[in-house]
Amino acid sequence: MKTPKYTIDTLHKEFPNDDVCLDFIFQKRYGHLDYCPKCGVITKFYRIKTRKYYKCPHCAFELYPLANTIFHKSDTPLTKWFFAIYLFSNGKNGTSAKELERHLGVTYKTAWRMAKQIRLMLQENGGMLSGIIVSSTP
Repeated sequence: MKTPKYTIDTLHKEFPNDDVCLDFIFQKRYGHLDYCPKCGVITKFYRIKTRKYYKCPHCAFELYPLANTIFHKSDTPLTKWFFAIYLFSNGKNGTSAKELERHLGVTYKTAWRMAKQIRLMLQENGGMLSGIIVSSTP
């Protein structure tokens, strides 16, 4: 039986905005976490809507899902990052920075950095959502 194709329409339906993308990354990195590492209380972290992090309702411990990922310290919307990863994963030989610039509507400098980060991620063992988890408290 054939595997259903993952199309651009599917990508846009699954990840229509940055909030959904951030929730996806949070679930991939911290979905197993059902307690606060700081206070030890079994709880669910809640999202701070104006920022890109989640907080413990009991002790205000913060989790930053984008820390130590290719998205860290990037002002580029996550939807554009996800689209760029989609382009890389569907191309035979990856994607050039110039092609990313055209498809995403970003500057060449931004497209080049994104391409570099995605290539590094694909070369690493474990992928984009692995590594050391960093968080801070107020």
